[in-house]
Amino acid sequence: MNERKENEYNEDLYSRFFDIVGSPEEGKRTSQSKAAQAMGYSAGVISAYKNRAYNGNVRALEERIEAWLKREARRLARIDVPVTETAAMEQVRRAITIAQDEADVAVIIGEAGTGKTTALRQYAKESHSALLIDVDPSFSKVVLMNEIAHALGVEDKGGMNAVIDRVITALKDRDAVLIIDEADYLSDGSLELVRRIINDKACTGVVLVGLPTLEYKIRNLRNDHEQLISRVGVMVKLGRLKRNDTEKILAGVWPDLSGETVEAFIKGANGSTRTLVKLMGRVHQMMGINRVEKPDTDIIAAAGELLMR
Repeated sequence: MNERKENEYNEDLYSRFFDIVGSPEEGKRTSQSKAAQAMGYSAGVISAYKNRAYNGNVRALEERIEAWLKREARRLARIDVPVTETAAMEQVRRAITIAQDEADVAVIIGEAGTGKTTALRQYAKESHSALLIDVDPSFSKVVLMNEIAHALGVEDKGGMNAVIDRVITALKDRDAVLIIDEADYLSDGSLELVRRIINDKACTGVVLVGLPTLEYKIRNLRNDHEQLISRVGVMVKLGRLKRNDTEKILAGVWPDLSGETVEAFIKGANGSTRTLVKLMGRVHQMMGINRVEKPDTDIIAAAGELLMR
């Protein structure tokens, strides 16, 4: 049996690869540059391969392409859990609306997995007037103001005072609300900066979202947040996922589950929206492997063993 030469093209693989890789105008799903980056190559390598002018080891490149195609196929086969109007979603929407309408400060807290971030993104998508900032532990006051400037589309060049002036001017002309997710990462100074600049001077509603530690940080008198506390007009504490919301989320994918199956999902999710969605994904994968059309308690139990809870 003759082995394929090092620089001989695998025509089937070549065809499958460029069926999905190319320009959007051609109706392709992924650009050549993105595919190249995902595989650890330069865009020039993929371009040369497409033109059959690649001078490197074609077989090694095609092994990488084959692995990437398999990963893409698995990604496409993943379950799509639609965004569902849960109690948490309604609470978040109401709090943000009040903060925006009344130029007030709202604080939304909840344990990890309660659906905070999903609700915020959905609100921002629907409203077109919300500025959503996702912070992390590295955020200083300068970085925070630059991120707000970026969200507003204003220049972040120059000193911090210049950036602040541009932010205030831009916000005064807009009916907007600033939403800060993971706000428990902000320093005391950054929290006070948001209160003074965004809420006081720009007269813009602010929504601070985070874990329960955010409430402690704001209430801790040693941090001197009395002025911030006095401006909090809305306080929302998100609870665990309720049964009827679990049923709604499940029905968005599998509308006719038995009561026993629903109970198994409720037990596996343990009150966490995030865990429920991850569990549904693992169950869907196992359904494909076992060639079954609906989840059952055995598959849910097996899928649950793959999750860290």
